[in-house]
Amino acid sequence: MRVAILGMGAIGHVVARALEGRVDLVRVDRTRSPLSASERPVDAAVVCVKTYGTGWAAETAARVLAPDGVVVTIQNGLGNYEVLSARLGADRISVGAIYVGARLLPDGSLFATGAGRVELGRPRSGAAAARLEELASTLAEGGMSVSVVDDPWPSVWRKLSVNAAMNPTTAIFRLTNGELLDHPAARPISDELARETARVATAAGVPFPEDEAIAAWRDVAAKLGANRSSMLQDLEAGKRTEIDAINGAVAREGRRVGVAAPLNEAVSILVEAVSKA
Repeated sequence: MRVAILGMGAIGHVVARALEGRVDLVRVDRTRSPLSASERPVDAAVVCVKTYGTGWAAETAARVLAPDGVVVTIQNGLGNYEVLSARLGADRISVGAIYVGARLLPDGSLFATGAGRVELGRPRSGAAAARLEELASTLAEGGMSVSVVDDPWPSVWRKLSVNAAMNPTTAIFRLTNGELLDHPAARPISDELARETARVATAAGVPFPEDEAIAAWRDVAAKLGANRSSMLQDLEAGKRTEIDAINGAVAREGRRVGVAAPLNEAVSILVEAVSKA
């Protein structure tokens, strides 16, 4: 199997570590050109870029993917599926979520809290679904916990609620995940962000009890206690954050379905302001 990883940040490195030596691996980022015309196309493209790079990833995947290949997005937030589908066709897109704490250290090495857990949605195309099953088996052989499901949106919303609750609060208060659990101001803010996200998800057709949303972010924070969220890392490095695709997306979807999400909107504005300061 030939697999391209689009985006070689921390998550891209986590995926590469699981696949290394088990597939013909093609690493692609903005410093590495896509395949030349003389090379064999890939059977699967795993999109690991930040949400604001999804347009680039879609164009790159269109150039390197075989006609019967599958595109897998394990990105944060909402909106990635729509961008990829518009360019590549909805039938071969697998929407998923990954749970792992990871960052690239100054020496270029990877710090990760484990091999990671992924939940992947089965694409509509039979050929793409077969490629996904092959990829899932290979990731599992590499140590990942992998599940393939028919309906990925509960997983997507669950991951979104965790990110919406933890990323802006850890970034604003400069906390590790574990410190967030004990912070007298940040913890109740995270709880309310999770509640709002659960209400929006439910109104959007993905039933999600508020108490489960709160339990989900607290569970992740406890398991990844020493980890620093990607949003905190981005703020500290002076990089663009994914706040618009996470909390901003919750607020926009809330407006669409008639459910207010004022706290998600507020932290989205605040993080944007802090990142430009």
